[in-house]
Amino acid sequence: MTRKLDPDRRPHPGRTLAQRNALDAIGCGEPPRCSPKTIRALLDAGLIVDTGGEVRCDALGSYRIPSYAMPIPVHMQWCSAIAATDEEMASLEGLV
Repeated sequence: MTRKLDPDRRPHPGRTLAQRNALDAIGCGEPPRCSPKTIRALLDAGLIVDTGGEVRCDALGSYRIPSYAMPIPVHMQWCSAIAATDEEMASLEGLV
């Protein structure tokens, strides 16, 4: 069940859809699936940090898999923005 966000509670105001999707993925601990330009904009804004990533090797040589995280204050704000309200939680209680 998808819930429609109130425009006043929408996380990441002023960000593009690609940036919001990348922030949502990073906030959930998943890798962002977006362009380097989107990542660069989020890094420049201080909304994410590069956590180094991982170096792997295969038959063609070594390559780096980057990883990103939100700084704690940004993550707390993101969690607050996407959290369900008391009314939304009450409406979901009967679904379990």
